[in-house]
Amino acid sequence: MSLQSHIKQYKPLNQTQMNEFIELLIANDLEEAVKLELLEAFSERELTQDELTYISHSLISSMYPEQPYCPDSMCVCGTGGDKSNSFNISTTVSFVLASAGVPVIKHGNKSVTSSSGSTDLLNEMNIATRSVRETEGQLKDVGLVFLNATETYPIMKNIQPLRKAISNPTIFNITGPLINPFKLDYQVMGVYEPSNLSKIAQTLADLGRKKAIVLHGANGMDEATLSGDNIIYEVTEDKTIQSYTLNATDLGLDYAPNSDLYGGTPQDNLEITKQILNGKDRSAKRDVVLLNTGIALYVANKATTIQKGVDKARVLIENGEALKQYNKMGGKTYDYIG
Repeated sequence: MSLQSHIKQYKPLNQTQMNEFIELLIANDLEEAVKLELLEAFSERELTQDELTYISHSLISSMYPEQPYCPDSMCVCGTGGDKSNSFNISTTVSFVLASAGVPVIKHGNKSVTSSSGSTDLLNEMNIATRSVRETEGQLKDVGLVFLNATETYPIMKNIQPLRKAISNPTIFNITGPLINPFKLDYQVMGVYEPSNLSKIAQTLADLGRKKAIVLHGANGMDEATLSGDNIIYEVTEDKTIQSYTLNATDLGLDYAPNSDLYGGTPQDNLEITKQILNGKDRSAKRDVVLLNTGIALYVANKATTIQKGVDKARVLIENGEALKQYNKMGGKTYDYIG
């Protein structure tokens, strides 16, 4: 049976078949219409947990047979695909998180489903993404590195036109945050589709994360939000997985609808990030950054609870440390106002 027939009959793939699937998608001698049909068929079927681990390993090993490692490193990112039009929450969180001494290796990309992805915002900030080779030195110098997924995984350039041609999110919305070129110790990953939470959590454990949280934001976002119960799957230090809900109001943050988190163009989103980090913006936009940073500080063992993480994030913004971290990055600089 051909791989195409196997996928169309909704049969699960093993690691060898998954490697073949990726090879077909990036093949130069295969018509794009055939690739598109293959990716659509794969994206419509129910993904097994083993397949998610297999495809992650396949993509990683295609570029990094031995992943580089920086101790205690962390990534915070979302799958995208939620079409929420929110500002760049996880990128803003990265500055606050790094200011707490967490080595952050943020893996991002240009937007596929919104007007401003993390790389689009960084371009507006004049902050350069770095190569894998430069990462360790950059971490030692400033504690935060941004990596562009199409540079760290050039094969994704072949796949990106296929993703854009499909109106719905694909498997690569899920795998993108999983395939950081570095072997990470910690990760927070937001997911637009709650049915995959447990699978992603187990995959993060399979990939060797010491501690991680996979979350689905209230009312359909790929970030923790202020609008209700966020669904959390936590990979603990002993590799067990716990699930629970988290409501921002239980952490002293005010309820706000997801519409209060709208962003816009890269220029709009730069202004939002700037106003949060310089202390001027104390709206729901700042609160959602506090919430997501608090979760990340807890995962990175910089806070014993998420509540303490939120409290610490607030201090890091209010004492100007988060803005100092931003200003270290070599782009546009700003003064603290708040």
